[in-house]
Amino acid sequence: MPKYTYKCSKCEIKEQFYCISTVKTTECPMCKGVMNRQMPNLAGSSDVSETVDKYTNIQHKNDHGKIMKARKQEYYWTVEVPRMVATGTYTMETMLENGWIYFDDKKEMHIQDKPPHRR
Repeated sequence: MPKYTYKCSKCEIKEQFYCISTVKTTECPMCKGVMNRQMPNLAGSSDVSETVDKYTNIQHKNDHGKIMKARKQEYYWTVEVPRMVATGTYTMETMLENGWIYFDDKKEMHIQDKPPHRR
């Protein structure tokens, strides 16, 4: 079901509601006036302003690219690196050069599961 923006003709607040496309007006939750559906603004802001997590109310705006880059890097080190090491496709030298594995004082091999910035 699509989300439409409605504006009250009495108190002029704007609200977004999920409703079918045939609904042109609705009742204002604040003043009980008539809310008219607005035309979409196609030349609007390019910032992401939707609430991503309704429980924590976290909004991602300009730093969304940084957040996604950090998530990709976290995924790479926690999922992809252990998978690459486990397949045995790469040589020991390659895995050591890329920092995927390391050896402790007891000469035991460990898989690096944290990105370099979190070690």
